[in-house]
Amino acid sequence: MTEFYEGTTKSGLSAVFSNLKNFPRDSSLGTLISGFLVVLVAVTGPIVIQLTAAKNGSFTDAQTSNWIFITWFTSGLFGLFLSLRFRMPMIGSPSTASMVLLVTSLQTHSINEAVASYIIVAITFIVIGATGAMRTIMKFIPHEVIMAMLAGVLFQFGVQIFTSFTAEPWLVAIMVLVFFFARRMQVRTPVVPVFLVGIVLTIALGKLEFNGAELFWVHPEFIQPDFTWASAINLALPMVLATLATQYAPGFAVLRSAKYQPPIKYSILTGGLISLVTAPFGNTGVNTSTITANIAVGEHADPDKTTRYTAGVLCGIFYITAAVFTIPIIDLFRMLPPAVIATIAGLALLPALANSLHESVAGVAGREVAMVTLLITISGIEPLGLGSPFWGLVAGMLLSAIPFNSRKKTS
Repeated sequence: MTEFYEGTTKSGLSAVFSNLKNFPRDSSLGTLISGFLVVLVAVTGPIVIQLTAAKNGSFTDAQTSNWIFITWFTSGLFGLFLSLRFRMPMIGSPSTASMVLLVTSLQTHSINEAVASYIIVAITFIVIGATGAMRTIMKFIPHEVIMAMLAGVLFQFGVQIFTSFTAEPWLVAIMVLVFFFARRMQVRTPVVPVFLVGIVLTIALGKLEFNGAELFWVHPEFIQPDFTWASAINLALPMVLATLATQYAPGFAVLRSAKYQPPIKYSILTGGLISLVTAPFGNTGVNTSTITANIAVGEHADPDKTTRYTAGVLCGIFYITAAVFTIPIIDLFRMLPPAVIATIAGLALLPALANSLHESVAGVAGREVAMVTLLITISGIEPLGLGSPFWGLVAGMLLSAIPFNSRKKTS
């Protein structure tokens, strides 16, 4: 049986400095490409979700660029530090599920309430990391209920691919075909060719709206948090559960599949601390990556798993570099037609939506419960001013608690 690699034998900052000293020697072209691809996916997919959420929340240009900057910067810092600390390819990212949740929640909650929720989420993860309570929480709430709630939140992004078809039929149709062709060809990052084709077609059809973009830097701004019960329940609670179920749990599973022994408590604690410090500046939180982590943790990045940590380090460097150029990148996306933006976002999240649906109905016993959770989440109902994702979770948990009456056959 292949043993799990537990990383560096040194502790604390001595491990960081030791691995940093060896980094130039251990790096390779494979880890360089892998680290770059991870960040390339991040700046072509999730950014579209953030721009949509910022628009729904009526963010100013400064608040939007500040949010994207801080998520990329902290994702880089998280991966850079943990990769050097444990000599493993630890990839950081913002929680996609949290950002998707904000797309609808920011229509009814202010940015100040959102920031307060980020602080609550960060403190919660510090406690979970310090106590090792992740497994207990995941046992308390059925996995299929969490995944059904996430599928309900993601649902509108899948639908908007095809509602955009009426506005730009040729653009959308070609981008969808490119996505599925890339999937059939087993391209590791199918959203990247979709993005590139979208830009080329937009330019070719004369639909690029150039607004005189200029290169300038982000200036982080403090946002006063506004703590309310409604935002804590509508935002913080679903964000914690969705991040545990869709970021940390599968993120650690990806590392295990590559024969690494992930530092679970340390990773969650580190993510919580970084998130807490940066939450007042609009950071939704940083955690382990799931989808993009597959790009950097496998043998295709580096056959030697003892030096594969350099993919995580390089990814962190590329993330921080992208953060420096946040505003020009935002300007590029704002030149694209809304239909192209919607299609990129929908296709980027399509695998996550399909996986969430699959996991929510995989078990026969909880299939109907998952469907109720899904439908309530999609419905958009807000009894007592609480959002539909919360009520979907409540309904799913209550229905899951009903015991089964297993009848025994008598001869």
